[in-house]
Amino acid sequence: MSKLDEFLAMDIRKFMVLPIAMLLAGMVIVVNGYYSGTLPMSIDFKSGTLIIAPLPENMESIDNIANDISFELGYDVRIRIERSITDSKLQIFINHPLNTEESKKVRQILLQYGIENFNSDTILPSFAESFFRQAIYAMLFAFGFMAFTIFLRFRTFVPSFAVVLSAFSDIVVTLATMSLLGIELSKGSLLALLLLVGYSVDTDILLTTRVLVHREGDLVARIKRAMETGLTMSITTFTAMLVLFLVSSSKVLDDVALVIMIGMLVDMINTWIQNVGILRWYVERRART
Repeated sequence: MSKLDEFLAMDIRKFMVLPIAMLLAGMVIVVNGYYSGTLPMSIDFKSGTLIIAPLPENMESIDNIANDISFELGYDVRIRIERSITDSKLQIFINHPLNTEESKKVRQILLQYGIENFNSDTILPSFAESFFRQAIYAMLFAFGFMAFTIFLRFRTFVPSFAVVLSAFSDIVVTLATMSLLGIELSKGSLLALLLLVGYSVDTDILLTTRVLVHREGDLVARIKRAMETGLTMSITTFTAMLVLFLVSSSKVLDDVALVIMIGMLVDMINTWIQNVGILRWYVERRART
């Protein structure tokens, strides 16, 4: 008997405390982070100023630039190096939109480090709030349309609810993990979350269709076939995203790959423990009535 057979021979429903606990903890982390302002977000959603400059030669420590700007302006400043095949650039994030006088002070500091030419992008709070609101609308629309399609497809509450619950849990737990790891909610990570909605539904529909529509073999055999196919899909996607994350020099692609990898791991738990447990309970109860 294989490890998968041994796992399916157990009552998986007793493991459902894990995905439920993950969801509850994730909701607490996300809600608390949002209302306390500690949820990591890029300047697109939180306002601020981004400065992009060429990396100076013989730069001993880029942290000195961030420290000088922070000391002069009194704002939180983060700095990193964005590397590509052709060149490397400094990205300086200031958590406050700069006015004209503050921009002049930053220019003077950068000149001291030999940085003469740079580009800056300032997002005002009103625009950041608008961008964030539009991002929430996009997520709600994608999720709502997905839920409507699922209920239309199966026309049964419990299996449809299981699919929607899994997708919701995937998004919430992934967001919470991003917060704990300090991964910003940015345009790239938002794109990854939207992709994750579709991927989550894909594996859940695979499971639900194999269990409820295809009736070849007993219940455990149908779940096993769905699990073999679904895990192959998940591992393949995870591997592809890992390779992308390792070879990419783009921050956007890094965000997309990392968030999807986190989402893949979360989805495996929600689909193959939570949804399997719900569907087994549903099918067994229906067989008794």
